Amino acid sequence: MTMRAPGHYLTVNLAAVLTFAALAALVLNAMLGSLAALVFIACGGLLILTNIPQSLDSVMRWWVVLLLPAYCLLTALWSQYPDNTIRYGLQLAFTLVVAVVITGRMSTTTLMRGLFVVYAVGVVLSVVIGRNGGGAWLGIFGSKNAFAAHIAVFALIAVAMVADRGAHPLLRIGALGGALISGPLLVLAQSAGAILMVVPCVAIIVLVLLTGRLSPYQKLFLAALVAIALAALALVVVTMGDALLADVLEGSGKDPTLTGRTELWATGQSFIAERPLQGLGYRAFWVVGFAPAEELWAMFLVSSGAGFNFHNTYISNAVEIGLVGLALQILIIYGGGFMSAAYAMLRPNAANAMLLGLQTLMILRSFIEVEVFFEFSVRSILAVCTFIYAAQGLLTLRAEAQARAREASSFPYQHKGLIDA
Repeated sequence: MTMRAPGHYLTVNLAAVLTFAALAALVLNAMLGSLAALVFIACGGLLILTNIPQSLDSVMRWWVVLLLPAYCLLTALWSQYPDNTIRYGLQLAFTLVVAVVITGRMSTTTLMRGLFVVYAVGVVLSVVIGRNGGGAWLGIFGSKNAFAAHIAVFALIAVAMVADRGAHPLLRIGALGGALISGPLLVLAQSAGAILMVVPCVAIIVLVLLTGRLSPYQKLFLAALVAIALAALALVVVTMGDALLADVLEGSGKDPTLTGRTELWATGQSFIAERPLQGLGYRAFWVVGFAPAEELWAMFLVSSGAGFNFHNTYISNAVEIGLVGLALQILIIYGGGFMSAAYAMLRPNAANAMLLGLQTLMILRSFIEVEVFFEFSVRSILAVCTFIYAAQGLLTLRAEAQARAREASSFPYQHKGLIDA
């Protein structure tokens, strides 16, 4: 969109404005309350309607990620609370459609810069008007975990923004300041888990940015080393993970059972065993009046209907949508992670490094929290965006490689023709 002022032209990226207004509403949900959802719906709807052909093209091209909300809606057929399932399923579908449309209207670099501004606003407000609760800093959020999660995401975006050479110098200076202040803020939040998870994600971002200086063979060698290191880490986690986590938590003064989460997990696993494939129905467990949910709310001293989950993405979502729905989620989460890693290594830049770092953080947190997939969720939107951006990038690289191969194969014949002539 171009707006004309006397003697000047002002160019406004309408898609970027609508996208960042929508994401800002969700990020500041703790302050805006129900208004956040209304702003997101309004801005997301306008984003779709301002370029309907492009929106339809994006949805038709990336229909695979929309199988998830479609299946969530399908679970209404056997849900014990079908009204809940349909209502929240439609809201999830709208949220993911907006995510798909964003990828067709904005570049990864524009998204990164906008996210930095949006999350920086949350950080500034948390520092200026935030509050303390039980010894931990809550910022503008309702809990220390929500504040720590916000800071963790902001830290990764800020680190990547520092390396964005195309950004305004003031923006990069602000990013450097944000990266430096993130550590102390995580300490104030008293979240040992967030600190432990942010460190390797920052290392991944830095590693991706450094690969820009390496040759293709050096990148391949580095990728092999990283794969070996990850395999060794996975082996340690599988064999000694519980003991190590308990030691770390005890050393930081935390409950080794993750504040009773192991009890929650056992309860969730019992429900999965009863209905493993289809689950109870999307958003059909934590419902007022459902006896098992009421018992857990009472056990953990949470007000009935105040919101709760099993603090494990796989258990929580398998309870509701079964292993079939969980498989669709894993496709997006880990498919996006692997494709993002490949694309970031092949095209190492700040935006790709950021998306990989955020996806890695989400995967790490998925074992102790539930950040995806539900309605009006920034992390759900970013998970879908990462999946699509990485897939688009890899498809583009493959098309470029095929074009070069065709050009190389046709050159000898062209050259021979010139000689014969």
